[in-house]
Amino acid sequence: MKMHNRGHLLLAAGVALSAGVATHVPAIAGGITVPDSAKSRQMPWGEFKLAPRIVDKLAAGEKANIVVGIEGTGIPIQGAEMRIGMARGCEAANKELPAECRMVGPVNPDTSKQLSELETLLNSGQVDCLALQPPLPSQFTGIINKYADAGIPVFAINIDAPKAKRFAYYALNEMQAGKINGEATANVVKAKGIEVKQIAMGSGAPDQPWAQARMEGFMAGYKSVLPDAKFFNDAKSGIPTGKNFTTQEVLNSVTPFLTANPDVTLFFHTDQGVEGVGNVIRNLKLNGKVFTSGFNVSGPILDAIADETTLVTIDQGFDNQAQAPVEQCARFLAKGEAPEDPLQYLSPIVITKAGGDGQITVDAGRDRLKSASN
Repeated sequence: MKMHNRGHLLLAAGVALSAGVATHVPAIAGGITVPDSAKSRQMPWGEFKLAPRIVDKLAAGEKANIVVGIEGTGIPIQGAEMRIGMARGCEAANKELPAECRMVGPVNPDTSKQLSELETLLNSGQVDCLALQPPLPSQFTGIINKYADAGIPVFAINIDAPKAKRFAYYALNEMQAGKINGEATANVVKAKGIEVKQIAMGSGAPDQPWAQARMEGFMAGYKSVLPDAKFFNDAKSGIPTGKNFTTQEVLNSVTPFLTANPDVTLFFHTDQGVEGVGNVIRNLKLNGKVFTSGFNVSGPILDAIADETTLVTIDQGFDNQAQAPVEQCARFLAKGEAPEDPLQYLSPIVITKAGGDGQITVDAGRDRLKSASN
């Protein structure tokens, strides 16, 4: 993803949502008159015309159906956090118009099932505004365009489809998030006097633009603090650690790599594979000699930060990514408001052991993780 930093939205953390996929909150009473700026709007990709059925149902006081479609509702942390954000966003949306919010998607990633469900929801008129996480960059352009052509506004979350008829995209600026991680990691290294001989970078998807952007950003951020740093590889040659993003794959790939490359004493990982890297370091009894930094949160990742094996991790704020478009759906339908800039970047949540300026502590990270696990 070639992104530019055009501003950030920092959304506050919220409370957990109980089990279930739909959110019911008290709505404002009575119908609303949809403004002309929502009925018809000129977008960069052409004219958007809101479906008359949506205008009529809102005028009649019926609830707007806001749907959040994600790649896998059962994906650890991501699914739960997005459900929390949807609930928080739905509560805010109901201050603008009567709304019911629902999360859909296969339990585990399955592109065919996800697409089939989206087609069914569209054909049965069950969606009035959609926030959608495509499986891969630029994937699902066709279904997004079908929704837009049917008069349903669509917002992309987490993964973009820039060539599709989406209104906006809510996620991290991957390059900037990587740079923030690099700066934070280098500052910890500098403050603690850690000897770093060489830095390697790996990913579950080293060929993907988001992963390469994170690696490129990490290099830039780290070198902005420690300009003489030596890297084993660059953003285009990330070490593949397993396409299924499992801890076992990371153990299988990073164990022989670190064994064969003793000069690599810091390993940056673009995703939750940082958990596996921490395990490798402990298994090889390299604690205090080799370190890691990365993205995402889990109990083991936070434990590794507490024992200073992992220096930094970034919580992507999946809850924030789901909350923002739900609120935006309501603002568009009730007021005709839409972002002028389609790239609506969110601020990363940086977790270090001690916390500090722009960072949160391990304990605060545990609180967020606990809320997502309830």
